[in-house]
Amino acid sequence: MNRLKSIQEDAAFVSEIADLFPQFPVLDSTRKGKRVPDALSKTIPIWCATINNAVQKRALQNQAKQHGQTLREKGFSGEQRDIADTAAAAPESHNHLVQSLIDRNGTFSLSPGNVSETDCKEEAESSAMLLTPCLDGERWDTRYHSLPSLISRSEHAQIAEKIDGFAEKLMRFTDMTPLTTRLLKPIRPIWLTPQSFLLKDNLPDYSKVGFLPVICLSASRVVQDGMEEKDGYLYVQGSGDDEEMWAKGLRPDLFWENEEYLLEEGISPTECEKRAREVVLEAKKKQLEKSQPHLGDAIKGHTRGGKVLFTPSMELCSEIKPGPIWIGNNASGRIPECWASGFDMVINCGAEIARDSRFEQQADKVNHITLLGGMGHGGAQATLCTLQKHQWEGLDNTSSEAELLCRKEGEQDFYYLHLPIAEGKKGQHQLLAMIPMAIKAVQQMYETRMKADESQEDRAGPKILVHCQQGMDRSVGIALALLVSCFDGNTGEFKGTAASQQMASKELIQKRLFQIMSHRLAARPSRATLKMVNTHFMSPIDPPPAKYKQ
Repeated sequence: MNRLKSIQEDAAFVSEIADLFPQFPVLDSTRKGKRVPDALSKTIPIWCATINNAVQKRALQNQAKQHGQTLREKGFSGEQRDIADTAAAAPESHNHLVQSLIDRNGTFSLSPGNVSETDCKEEAESSAMLLTPCLDGERWDTRYHSLPSLISRSEHAQIAEKIDGFAEKLMRFTDMTPLTTRLLKPIRPIWLTPQSFLLKDNLPDYSKVGFLPVICLSASRVVQDGMEEKDGYLYVQGSGDDEEMWAKGLRPDLFWENEEYLLEEGISPTECEKRAREVVLEAKKKQLEKSQPHLGDAIKGHTRGGKVLFTPSMELCSEIKPGPIWIGNNASGRIPECWASGFDMVINCGAEIARDSRFEQQADKVNHITLLGGMGHGGAQATLCTLQKHQWEGLDNTSSEAELLCRKEGEQDFYYLHLPIAEGKKGQHQLLAMIPMAIKAVQQMYETRMKADESQEDRAGPKILVHCQQGMDRSVGIALALLVSCFDGNTGEFKGTAASQQMASKELIQKRLFQIMSHRLAARPSRATLKMVNTHFMSPIDPPPAKYKQ
């Protein structure tokens, strides 16, 4: 109850701030023991400066490229053409382009294209028509801004030196051209805390400043030892952090829907916890009841030619283009609906999601269950079940004593891979252990499919669903590892088994992560998950660090 009432108080403060700045973006965050968390004091300011720099760099490149192209079309050749090409490749030389076309004696060297000095000056003047806001160096602020009370001068200087490199890296990942005309002012962080809110009656008019403010709001009050007794409960600073360790399944939406019931006036902590369990159980029951028909309805409404056409914003699952990988929640992985929706392989990344009991029937008589190894939750191994459709239907309609139906020649196999990975911090080392198991299973599936497809050239490529409880963290980590190791980033095609043995760079991993985040809007991979993926690829031949061992 203490945490819930603390969240309630912090939320009231956030709402009050949001009402004062309805037209500005507000980034809400909390952190125990800190007045402003690192996400707001470092990460957001770094991104602001990086984006401002990248937008200006891209605008300069585009301007220089277009100007150089115009000069070549006017008939420049030889040395003049080389100068134009140099300007296009190196935007910093653009401001001296016209002067470079004048020879050392101050006279313009005419080319066979019959271009005059006047023509050249007119071209330089016409380039001014291409100016965008970020090309105005005097007004476009590219500096790194930090909070002096939290970031030392030394640390500020060290970060500022890296901004240019960050901008270059960002430009390799995405095209900043649209922002060169849409971002009318540079963005700049503004920090607000419950302490600074005391000045709420004297806030500046940010609509008249030369930048677009990003309001970085730290919602929690700073209290000694992170806790403070107040109005009959214990206020917890940063109470919303690490919810997987204390919330016991109580999601934000469930809390706000049942706020009055959970925090009824005069309620005891014991009764509050009891009601929270009731809310969670009721929500799980409703989800279970409607998940099966909901999946069927979604499939019917989003298919064409037998192919699933889910969109990135759909709740169940999202296609990560290009390639065969989809990321979804538990409902998207229900059997046999998932196979009916076109998935050839389902990868279940949840320790709390039990494998269907029918998978285990007759396992001692028919070899359709493969233990891949790995050390998952409770010491469980990764398991791969391979069944054909008629075999599954046979299990569905027979008793547990009946033998599994025989395989049919030429019938397609369906694969179900269970990776028992616990949620939260408990599952970190389990995720690391399960990454190679997932890669191994996908490679096995592709090798089998490629052999079978030699006689069936028209068969569509396989589709793989990777899911966990919400499709936010564990499934994202496994999908990221698969994209890096098994599939080409440009075409999405399977790269073969040899590719997974190669070392992967951090840049490649970041590109694949950006690919996922662009298509799976619900993706929220934790730092621990991304660290495990990096650990796997940065040192694939070394054993896991001691702290990640079982």
